[in-house]
Amino acid sequence: MSNTLSHEEREALKQEIFHSLHCALPGNIISFDSETQTASIQPAVKLGSLPYPILTDVPVFMPIPYEINPGDACLVIFSDVDIDNWFETGEASAPNSPRRHSLSDGFAFVGFRVPENQENGG
Repeated sequence: MSNTLSHEEREALKQEIFHSLHCALPGNIISFDSETQTASIQPAVKLGSLPYPILTDVPVFMPIPYEINPGDACLVIFSDVDIDNWFETGEASAPNSPRRHSLSDGFAFVGFRVPENQENGG
């Protein structure tokens, strides 16, 4: 009995891995908490006909002060590892779980698209 995978089995495994690996997704801000600098975000793509789940408590990167409003565009990148311990303490520590590239471990970058109602100050 051979331990090698057929071409079809390798392709199926590759697709399974790619579908579970999250690197970056465009999204739209649903709500923003200026105190914690975190947002709830709806990814702006679908899985076939189904929307991605809403991402919650996503840390937002703001290199300059920027008013964040519902509907603003963003890019969410996903950490290689679980960020829970780092997010809680800000200190280097071991990951809390074996999660990798999880939708639970995103960071949002804002300012890519200015909504039409903000372009002219309105």
